[in-house]
Amino acid sequence: MECRLCLGSAPAESSVSIFQRPGPHPERLEQRIRTGCQIYVKRGDGLPDTVCLSCNTNLESLISFRKACFRSHETSQLRLADCLNIKTEEVFLEDLIWDDEPSQSTIHRKDSDICLKPFPSESELILHKRSHPGEKRFQCDYCLKSFSYKNILVGHLRTHTGEKPYKCNICLKSSAYKYKLVIHLRTHTGEKPYQCEICLKSFTQKSNRETHKKMHAGIKPHKCEICLKSYVRKNELVSHLRTHTGEKPYKCEICLKSFTRKSNLEKHKKLHVGTKLHKCDICLKSFIYKKRLVTHLISHMGGKSLTSVNFV
Repeated sequence: MECRLCLGSAPAESSVSIFQRPGPHPERLEQRIRTGCQIYVKRGDGLPDTVCLSCNTNLESLISFRKACFRSHETSQLRLADCLNIKTEEVFLEDLIWDDEPSQSTIHRKDSDICLKPFPSESELILHKRSHPGEKRFQCDYCLKSFSYKNILVGHLRTHTGEKPYKCNICLKSSAYKYKLVIHLRTHTGEKPYQCEICLKSFTQKSNRETHKKMHAGIKPHKCEICLKSYVRKNELVSHLRTHTGEKPYKCEICLKSFTRKSNLEKHKKLHVGTKLHKCDICLKSFIYKKRLVTHLISHMGGKSLTSVNFV
């Protein structure tokens, strides 16, 4: 018989059925495969419905290890709550909302009875339930907007007060949110932890990578209702719509010239300050715009293509 997990062959007496509960184990094997491997097994899907004893043993070890890690993590969080003299649920919440890439649990110990989403612990399940309608208990005194979590309300209040407690120790730029500071620091370190599996291009934020992957898939969900042109990103559609309306919201404070895109305004402002970041390696002449450096390099090469030339 073929093993569902390793695709190896094993006799019937050395295999375990996925859809039966072997011995006194509290969970069926299909549930444990979902827990440990993030693989959802469905009866009658045409794939092998047995697992060899070797894979079954490895699966048990994996689940035991992951559960031990979660227990240790919860114990550490409880100690932290006691040390800082704050509510336990707020310590768990710090893990959930400040991370640039919120963790998606794979240990199915608790399921939400509203949306059936699984969570590794009771505390995270309680926090999640607040995200459903009717559970937004924390209200802003300024605009009366309500939030599911106290920490999110705290961050929102800073949009009213102007408080920015998280400061970059390199350029002193401040942020109202800790996770935004973490992302900002990557502009100094050059760290790009999220890589596209298709073209290997890397990104500083997971959301940017996921948007990028839509380009490979040809997904352009944001469509202009006027000319029906589609875009991958919503902000690209917003900028495009200005070509129809004539709106130019970004104005230069020096010459009052207006632009449809903020990036175009930033390029224009370089004209006033005389910033020339793009330098020719041949004659050391500098240019404000990269495209002008490209044109200049062609003059050195007698009009030849620059496809093999790398420049900053």
